[in-house]
Amino acid sequence: MGYDSNIKSQKSEQRQRIVIVVSLVALSAAFLVMVSLLSPPGLVRSNGVVNNRHVDAVTSSLGKMAASVIVAKNEKNKLLRGEEEKKKTKKKSDASAISTSDEPPTAALSDTSKLEEIATLRSNLEAQVRSIKATGIIMETDKTALGYTKKLQEVTRQLISLRYGQIPSNQNYRVEMELEFQKTIPDYSESTKYATLLVELAPISIIPCSVYNFLEIARTWKHGAFHRNAGHVLQAIARSNITQSMPFQEYDESYPHKKGTMGYAGRPSGPEFYISIQDNTDAHGPGSQQKYNPYEADSLFGTVIRGMEDGTVDRIHTMPGREFINDKEKWVLIRRMRILVPKSSDNDEEEEPDEDGYVEFSKSPLVIPKD
Repeated sequence: MGYDSNIKSQKSEQRQRIVIVVSLVALSAAFLVMVSLLSPPGLVRSNGVVNNRHVDAVTSSLGKMAASVIVAKNEKNKLLRGEEEKKKTKKKSDASAISTSDEPPTAALSDTSKLEEIATLRSNLEAQVRSIKATGIIMETDKTALGYTKKLQEVTRQLISLRYGQIPSNQNYRVEMELEFQKTIPDYSESTKYATLLVELAPISIIPCSVYNFLEIARTWKHGAFHRNAGHVLQAIARSNITQSMPFQEYDESYPHKKGTMGYAGRPSGPEFYISIQDNTDAHGPGSQQKYNPYEADSLFGTVIRGMEDGTVDRIHTMPGREFINDKEKWVLIRRMRILVPKSSDNDEEEEPDEDGYVEFSKSPLVIPKD
């Protein structure tokens, strides 16, 4: 396209030069006729022929004028071409700088347009995955389904990095839950009213959709509580902007349902979640809870890294009652969720990191949860 444009420009310039020369020749001829008719004595010889010396002088002047016009036009065209080349060079340089960068934005919400673009793409892919799952096929073996879930996972990783900041591959996002024990807990008068659970989310390299879902739950948290006290899990109500279940049962055998892990309740999974208080690999792993699909499992998203050893999880387990508890006064409330990310040069330098080098990314409003 650029090459053809240059050829057309050169041809146009040639036509313009020819027109100028022809015009000057015609003007010279007309001038000579006028000279022959109006010239004073001495300019025209006795035989009626114009004195060549004077004609040469006139012709030379006209030629110089024409040459000046052509030179000026050529200089102008050179300047214009030079400016155009500079613009093209700058565009190529800018494009090269963008295309060679292999690092996604590290500051959350640093590129709003890119964030919106990826979020829209993910939303469309999620809708496609949901429609495929609705057909009843086995997602874990169907080639079309696997293709779409893989694309969804890839885009989800990009969206996590854009929205929550890129972190080192050897570290994971974390969520801290602030709890409130009510007066119905057996040791209320002997222990503290408040406690926390610290959850390290799974690597986004293996189960990004599950991690993203819980980050969104934490970021938009409204209220919730542990309301099921079963022998194998402690299940919580989750009220946030996330109201749908997972688009598919994301699971990876490298991150099984061990004691202390956290997963989404139900099939399809979520947004309610639970803590496994025993190894639930068989109860919630592949092929569990149904006979149709031997590969399907509950989706997991993280592991409790503070709260298991200090007795907080065991204390939740002392809620009065078993299984689903209808009396809200007996629930353990989840007052707030805080998202934590590794401290870097891109996040708040004034905030002191915790002992593991994490700083607060966001926290939900501090409210007394009511359902």
